[in-house]
Amino acid sequence: MSEENIATYIVKRLEEYGVKYIFGYPGEQVIPIYEALRKSKIKHILMRHEQAAVHAADAYARITGNYGVCLATAGPGAMNLIMGVSTAYKDNVPLIVITGDVPTTVKGQDTFQDIDLNEVFKPVTIRSYNSNTPERVQNNLEEILSLKRQGVTGPFHISIPKDIQTKLVNAEHKVIKKPKIKEIPPSYIQEVVKLIEEAQRPVILAGAGIIYSHAEEDLKEFITKSKIPLTTSFGGRGVISEKDSRNLGMTGNRGKPLANYAIENADLIIALGTRLSSRTVKYFSTDEVIQVNTKEEHRNAKYYYQYGVHEFLRKINKANLSPTKKEWINDIQKQKFEINRTIEETDKIHPELVVNTILEKLDENKTLVYDAGSTPTYFTENAVILRPYQRLFSGGFGPMGYSLPAAVGASFARDDDVILVGVGDGSIQMTIEELAVIERYQLPIVIVVMDNSLLGIIKQWQDMANFPNYEVRLDNPDFIKIAQAYNIEAKKVNSIEELSNTLDVAIANKKPYLIHIEVEDIPIPI
Repeated sequence: MSEENIATYIVKRLEEYGVKYIFGYPGEQVIPIYEALRKSKIKHILMRHEQAAVHAADAYARITGNYGVCLATAGPGAMNLIMGVSTAYKDNVPLIVITGDVPTTVKGQDTFQDIDLNEVFKPVTIRSYNSNTPERVQNNLEEILSLKRQGVTGPFHISIPKDIQTKLVNAEHKVIKKPKIKEIPPSYIQEVVKLIEEAQRPVILAGAGIIYSHAEEDLKEFITKSKIPLTTSFGGRGVISEKDSRNLGMTGNRGKPLANYAIENADLIIALGTRLSSRTVKYFSTDEVIQVNTKEEHRNAKYYYQYGVHEFLRKINKANLSPTKKEWINDIQKQKFEINRTIEETDKIHPELVVNTILEKLDENKTLVYDAGSTPTYFTENAVILRPYQRLFSGGFGPMGYSLPAAVGASFARDDDVILVGVGDGSIQMTIEELAVIERYQLPIVIVVMDNSLLGIIKQWQDMANFPNYEVRLDNPDFIKIAQAYNIEAKKVNSIEELSNTLDVAIANKKPYLIHIEVEDIPIPI
């Protein structure tokens, strides 16, 4: 037997893998892991709620493409992670979620904080492991690390009883390795090449899987060689700068008109690293779709290849592809779409003006995070994204309260960036305690609270259904005083000009800052 215990093994293995941060909240059933963390080079970021720990790890993973890691204790600590894990699961974000559990000697005896965590986590993870022996811990952790290398992304959960954490590593145990993703047969590459060569109007649809598999350069090479027009899913935005003429923009719901035109008129769609959600496929008009994805449950195309997108692109780039026909490129380029959306005059400030003012500050040295509610429509439609995950949103699950903890994770992922947060008065109160974390680490996070004293999107749904407004009015606190209570500088502004000037000052200072602005209740396009 080794003289190293399992808690130390876990932390050392993660450190060897390249993990720099763990976002967590301590508890009784993870004390041994925290003791191992105390002695390691990995930096633990103490969040103020377990849900926030997952959102922070989630944002870190989206930006870096590497595993985000979060840690919580058994029972209530673990259960508080579920919201964030579900968010990551819907968007295929690579997470390692570690929870403690009650000792194996009392497991299943309805003891204090005992619950079947694996049954809870299974629906919202790729796998949830019950690591109730030292050997299983070793096997399970190695499988998690191996699957990421193969291109399988999403959250993995590993539950480790407290007594197992203190047991010694079995040095004689040989870790079981079972590759999930096989080598791509040359015949499959030939099949794809034939489909592309026969197509008159092919289009690439790039998803977040390109980012998580670090395949951005391979994608650029593919586009350069093939000249095939590029569109992206919501998660794939910025995989190539949206100022690059080769990138037509996001397709689907809230997509760019030019991207939607290309998708609607394509005779072949090459979907890379995307699950093809209902919102993404809105303008599909052909069944000739190639999909490269590592998850069988995401099979959603006529030609489906369950392989890592990185390896797929490397092999397709070695093939002799003829450039796409110029007639198709010219047809797309000559399309003109006039977007005449005027911002109406309102008594209070129009929220779209606030969003546009924030977006004016967005450059290559800043990252944008926004929250659920009414304003995401404006952020999504009006932003120009220059790099992968320059904007972060809670995506397919859409919980309120994502933005503050996600900004924390983003700040550790991009420590040279100023993080801009656009959040409504309802959403910020879901995780407002994370202001403590922002202040503790003096993170350069600038928060703009857009306050209409409403749950605006819910009010809009009630209005559309001709229901009376019910339980959507908010009696808000003084957000300035709350920020100041956390020792964060804050200011209330009353005009767009004042907002712009205050943003400039806050950005230049590179310190935590909260700006409060009252906005009009305006329905958004549904």
